[in-house]
Amino acid sequence: MHHRLQITKSITDPLSLLLNKLLTRKPRSFQTRSFWIIRWPIICATLDELDCIYHEKESPSSSDPGQKLIKWLFNPS
Repeated sequence: MHHRLQITKSITDPLSLLLNKLLTRKPRSFQTRSFWIIRWPIICATLDELDCIYHEKESPSSSDPGQKLIKWLFNPS
């Protein structure tokens, strides 16, 4: 998971770390937006995979996980 999320292995729970850093308002920094554009779809796909394993169902067919957040980040308002 560390490799997928591009986080150092010294972080014991990278998924929780990122979920606790979720945005509450639009960031002004392009760097922050870029950070979430890369990681948010990975987080969504990972959570979908865990849900499928837990509930013993097939993988979701969504090809664009997390697109609502990404659209929100770049939608001028």
